[in-house]
Amino acid sequence: MIDTQLLGKTVLITGANNPYGIGAATARAFAKQGAKVLISYLRLSPENFGITSDEAKQAKEAGEAFYQGMRMKSAEEIVKPINDDGGWAKAFEANLLDEAHVTSLFTWAEAEAGHIDILINNASHYSNKDTSFNISNEQIQKTFGVNVGGTLLMSKKYIRGYQSRNATEGCIINLSTDAAQTFAGQITYGSSKAAIEALTRSMAIELGELGIRVNAIAPGPTQTGYISKEVELKVVNDIPLRRLGMPDEVADVAVFLASYQARWLTGQVIKVSGGHSL
Repeated sequence: MIDTQLLGKTVLITGANNPYGIGAATARAFAKQGAKVLISYLRLSPENFGITSDEAKQAKEAGEAFYQGMRMKSAEEIVKPINDDGGWAKAFEANLLDEAHVTSLFTWAEAEAGHIDILINNASHYSNKDTSFNISNEQIQKTFGVNVGGTLLMSKKYIRGYQSRNATEGCIINLSTDAAQTFAGQITYGSSKAAIEALTRSMAIELGELGIRVNAIAPGPTQTGYISKEVELKVVNDIPLRRLGMPDEVADVAVFLASYQARWLTGQVIKVSGGHSL
């Protein structure tokens, strides 16, 4: 068995309240490695996506309504099983659009765990009306504010804490999407993720001399609760491995990037997509 050397490390993962999501799977994967897991999340209203709360709560199968129902939850369904199994996990609700919330999140995290070894910027925002024809300034500001601004603010706080304790090894993992370079139909979301890949490379150069590695994961179509059966039938034809990805398959790559085995990897964007968008 490979020793990832993550036992006793502390990881902070943003956007991890959907029990079917990549953030939740990543929390579980790090807990299995003996890491202390800190989760940040923000409960979202399905009304923002044209779905009533009742529709979201009653949805039982994967699709937009079910997905929005999962995003209404707190992180209790992720934290409790980890702790019940003998792991260590705690959660804090924060809006990454607000720097004061980011500051409060880090104050809480350091009070709970002492310091943060690994930061995983997983939280993201998207809009259903996201094309060149109908995008609004509000949607642009919010998408880039969460996806790019939130990642940068979280990273800045992590770096300051790292420097204050004179650490010599650190790890930041950012989440992109495999279609970031060409994402028609989700033009603002896709371009914000392309920005994530650019800042990952720039941060890797800036932070390398401090011993902080910065990498990104670009998942392909992954079943986090939003892909209906009808959509799945269409999507899998564009995936060479002919199936959707699962959140734990993305989480395993996050564990690898944070592990001792990836100690000389930085500035990389790894597609975890079954060959989609090659």
